[in-house]
Amino acid sequence: MKLNKILLRTNSKFSVVLNTWATENGYEVEDFDDKKEHPEEGVDGLVIFTQNQTLDKEISEIRDMFDHKQKPVHKIDINGTLMVGISNLDLWVERNKCKRALFIGADNLLENMNLVRYMEHLK
Repeated sequence: MKLNKILLRTNSKFSVVLNTWATENGYEVEDFDDKKEHPEEGVDGLVIFTQNQTLDKEISEIRDMFDHKQKPVHKIDINGTLMVGISNLDLWVERNKCKRALFIGADNLLENMNLVRYMEHLK
């Protein structure tokens, strides 16, 4: 991926796991506070990790905020085909010229072994 920076929500177990992955892979990580007045400013796009396309209320609200500002949103279903998901993310980053992307997902994704599989292949 050609990202410069990955933003992660504060106070999220999912973000702790992604923070470890991102720093191990050389990405700069920044906290994202969705309680700020204009939290989407300075963020090029939103990547949502899901299982079976299910979104909880908080994540849906963040997605709606990005949709309202016409910023690109990409969803990865960790129960989907691994290589297709990774290729699609790479193409999405390149096509939308994302340099700073917010990565979010529900904390219950940590119970799904497919998340580990994705993180091992995502660079």
